Amino acid sequence: GSGKTTLLNCIATIDRPTAGHIRIEGKDVTGLKGKDLSRFRRERLGFVFQDCNLLDTLTAFENIALALTILKTPAGEIEGRVQETARLLDITPCLNKFPYQLSGGQQQRIAIARSLALQPEVMLFDEPTSALDPEMVGEVLDVMKKLAADGMTMLVVTHEMGFAREAADRVIFIDGGVIVEDSAPEEFFAHPKNKRLQDFLSKML
Repeated sequence: GSGKTTLLNCIATIDRPTAGHIRIEGKDVTGLKGKDLSRFRRERLGFVFQDCNLLDTLTAFENIALALTILKTPAGEIEGRVQETARLLDITPCLNKFPYQLSGGQQQRIAIARSLALQPEVMLFDEPTSALDPEMVGEVLDVMKKLAADGMTMLVVTHEMGFAREAADRVIFIDGGVIVEDSAPEEFFAHPKNKRLQDFLSKML
């Protein structure tokens, strides 16, 4: 309830802020409309939600390829992007299966692949492991660590403090819709300045 998902939704232009501006590489995205808005959503951002939101009637391959198909990407390019993304996320054996045939961790990796296949510049993750059984959390976090190591820019809402400490370049703590701490992981976890953050970490670590 602190505003984390709202922040992601505003960055992704799903919600519109009532005040202020959001700038990406110096460009204000809060006022985008029409074709410029569609292009921004299509080319700049990938969004992975808490729930996988896969279509049950489509195979994993078809779920990953759906947005590319809607964008009228050539069939050969779709095949190549899906296969390349599947190899990267270690889900090639899942491609011909339907969501109900996959574990929660596999489904979430399919959801990540669906966004990644669009070749976005930035990936947004809204608590991508919160709906998973504990034993499946690690496999999704490992995929995200690999993306980070490969240079993908990611903005991640998470309560997985170990993951944040290991994978993040910058950690932000939001309380009541306000950023109350913003620092490098080493400083954030070892020397938190804000009392609310100190209390939070004492319960989480």
